[in-house]
Amino acid sequence: MTTPHQTDLRGRVALITGASSGIGEALARALAGRGVRLALAARRTERVQALADELRQAGTEAFAITADVRDEADVQAMVTATVEHFGGIDILIPNAGLGYRASIVEGDTQRWKMMLDTNVYGVLLTLKYGVPHVVARGRGDVFLLSSVAGQKVGNGGAAYSATKFAVNAIGEALRQEMARENVRVTLLQPGVVISEFQEVADYPPGLIESWLGGTPPVQTQDIAQAVLAILDLPQHVSVNEICIRPTGQVNP
Repeated sequence: MTTPHQTDLRGRVALITGASSGIGEALARALAGRGVRLALAARRTERVQALADELRQAGTEAFAITADVRDEADVQAMVTATVEHFGGIDILIPNAGLGYRASIVEGDTQRWKMMLDTNVYGVLLTLKYGVPHVVARGRGDVFLLSSVAGQKVGNGGAAYSATKFAVNAIGEALRQEMARENVRVTLLQPGVVISEFQEVADYPPGLIESWLGGTPPVQTQDIAQAVLAILDLPQHVSVNEICIRPTGQVNP
């Protein structure tokens, strides 16, 4: 994706959840490179603090927030801290999420609940408390992290796909709500992205290789570059959905 010009993002404020690793960390680094001020939230205090410290040392205005998006009080405090620190929010990215692959019969119910609470309820909470501050700026962007699993369901992926189908619905509803508020809503649907995600999700050995057939996966920084490209579009242009697969990924 190319754009005719680069938007000046210096001084804008982004709040990113799940910023301690993976796509969240890559987004933080990419936005820092464009002069965006960053509120970085995650449950893992030491890791998100280390990232904020590193970015500050490189000249970025960044601070870390310990927050669990499943906890309404944490989300409210996270948003309040961001607004008090920076004065508002221009870019909101509810990125926090996790996966878990298991059949319905063999699934761990507690892991299902954690995933549903994080991937769906956590997204809704972050939007509920964060979006009004984006609207207050008079313009802005919201990026939601879905997945190709939100388009296709595979064996063992029932619960995870359910969360991502839900994110798709949330994204479309938010797009309609924000259409006349000058706030763009983009649903990102990555294919195979290599990060810690696969380890946490209990992917069986050989699954990723079967999907890619020896071809390269998408890297987290590739997702971040897509986000920058969307931010570089004129404000009256909105990319509502973008599916980002590795070129060699046939299925899903």
